[in-house]
Amino acid sequence: MQADVVIDMIASDDKDVQAIVGAFSKRIHRYICISTYHVYEAWEAAWKRIPSSQPVPIREDAPKRKQLHPYGEEARFDKILVEQEALEAHKRGDFPVTILRWPALYGPRDTTPREWYYVKQALDGRKQIAVPDGGQALFPRGYFENMAHTVVLAVDYHATSGPVYNAADVAALSLRQIVEMVGEIMRHTWEIIPVPRELMPAAPQSQLLPYSCDPYDIEPHLLFDLTKIRTELGYRDLVPITTAMENTVKWLVDHRPSVEWLPVSYPDSDEAIRKAKQVSRP
Repeated sequence: MQADVVIDMIASDDKDVQAIVGAFSKRIHRYICISTYHVYEAWEAAWKRIPSSQPVPIREDAPKRKQLHPYGEEARFDKILVEQEALEAHKRGDFPVTILRWPALYGPRDTTPREWYYVKQALDGRKQIAVPDGGQALFPRGYFENMAHTVVLAVDYHATSGPVYNAADVAALSLRQIVEMVGEIMRHTWEIIPVPRELMPAAPQSQLLPYSCDPYDIEPHLLFDLTKIRTELGYRDLVPITTAMENTVKWLVDHRPSVEWLPVSYPDSDEAIRKAKQVSRP
């Protein structure tokens, strides 16, 4: 088998990378490995709801999680293991490695679309929408086409100061801005109600959401520092945020996912809004 570059989007532990080394050591020009924002200590802090001193935006050299398997899974699924093994291969000279730490992905054909949480409420004609803590949360997001572009750049350019890059849309939206943009795209008018996070309905246990049922609710912020990928690889958003959001929302309107994905309990949401209004009264 001959190849110039291996692009690995499915490695889930160190054994997967060891298999790549066994098959391609000294035989390829680059191994591009897709990792995730889950490796950062800041994500661990959000998941466990503990204080974090990590500055925002998060750089590539920020501390990673102290513990493996944050979801309690029995399987050895952890991108920290993937990164460790890939970097060892890089140091040994098996092949040059580029690790791309991707954010939460979005776009047409997404099988687990976070944006559906808002689109569904607009389709159901909701006149009010509960937004945790006013919607100030910042979550790293990446439109499919933009993230594919990061892979192309990693193929074309060699790392100059280390093989790890954060990757995300340069244009970052707050949670509130996402809600506002969904309403504008769908031409749906609703009142955005700031709700204290502690009053928000809890996420179903089946969903990997650290705070509330809102899929972009996070604390502390998880905004990426993109200086390295922008300066070294020349990254820019090929698809602007307005087009990316419009494409995503319109696709969801025409291709509605399962009702089991990010279900919205309107009685619970209405109760949260009622309590929030009581709290805000002088």
